[in-house]
Amino acid sequence: MSKTPKCVPIVYYQHSAALKQLKQKEDPTMTKFAMEMILEYPKVFEENRDMGGDQNNAAKKAAKHDGQYVVNAYFTSEEQIQELLEGGMDPMPMGNKRVKEGNSFGIGKYVKLTRMHDHKMTFTDKKGNPTEVDFGGAPKVVNLTDGMENKRWWSFEEDGAIGNGSAAIVQFETYSNGAGLRLCAVGVTDHVAYEASSGGAGDDIFSMDEVA
Repeated sequence: MSKTPKCVPIVYYQHSAALKQLKQKEDPTMTKFAMEMILEYPKVFEENRDMGGDQNNAAKKAAKHDGQYVVNAYFTSEEQIQELLEGGMDPMPMGNKRVKEGNSFGIGKYVKLTRMHDHKMTFTDKKGNPTEVDFGGAPKVVNLTDGMENKRWWSFEEDGAIGNGSAAIVQFETYSNGAGLRLCAVGVTDHVAYEASSGGAGDDIFSMDEVA
């Protein structure tokens, strides 16, 4: 009997072994989550990342960072949303709703997760020394469609792009006191083949006039 999907900081449920494979080094200044979600318009590979543009500030930001990785990640239970809020996610960053109404995937509600391609930041440690931290690069994408015993890295060339409606374990983290959500990793458990028509024009989906 399966458990009700939920999410708490670094929570492991159902595909616990798979989630452990996706865990990255914990950053005490951020809260990391791993959730079973349904994917829409996933651009999570270097080959198909969103390169941004000059139509607005968000698009210019993506272009400045040599593109971004982005996906609409649909929740599979209301409890997941509640756990995120209890974990510190800001529900209205800069006046914009973080959780949005979407289509029939999951429970019909999603968050947009992004990750800049080139995103290095410099911090000062306790001794006053500058330390560079890299928050960019493509997210880890693991192929779990044949089970944990046959898990492997997803190959864009061999496996192709990920289609709408694919189920995955998605790892992401909050930052800036919960105002931002950063995509970390994706473990595809049930793949729906990508179709060029599934995204339509797609430009309105990634208008990027919202908080990343």
